[in-house]
Amino acid sequence: MLNANRRLAVIPKAFHGPMADYGEDARFSATVEREMEEELFGRTDVDSTAGEQLHADPMHPSLLPDPMRWLMDRQGSDAWRMESTTVGINLVSGNYEFANLIVIDDEEWWVKYGGHVRANWESSGLHRYSSLDTARLESLALDSRWSNEGFFAFTQGCRRLAEIGGQRVRIPSIELES
Repeated sequence: MLNANRRLAVIPKAFHGPMADYGEDARFSATVEREMEEELFGRTDVDSTAGEQLHADPMHPSLLPDPMRWLMDRQGSDAWRMESTTVGINLVSGNYEFANLIVIDDEEWWVKYGGHVRANWESSGLHRYSSLDTARLESLALDSRWSNEGFFAFTQGCRRLAEIGGQRVRIPSIELES
């Protein structure tokens, strides 16, 4: 996606922090799930920049949009998964960067909800790439418009997807230097 600074970034992208429950929301996965809802499914009431939190349990199943409810109902199954790919220190901003990969393998979800994925107010455009299109992914990796943290998350996500994706993935080789 192109973010407000006209730099390429991955979505969802977030600053980690609790919304309502400082114990439960401390999990990194809680932040990623919340950002999925906000940045991929257009849910505005979980946007921390919008003001006060009004729901006691903003991630309660009754509040989830249908695409997210479908995923949460299948948490821990083979339908989808979310995993951390790497952790780093951004030497430009001083932030810790936690790159994550979200994979939805279940075709039923894509048939039912693929059209619900959309960019939110934070981005000025959304691009979709196939994990089978090696040439376009290589071109994307070489694009000079990447934000530093976006490039980090993108390459680590691609590296991990190449490891677990099987025949559904043809990603250019990404070598890590030591």
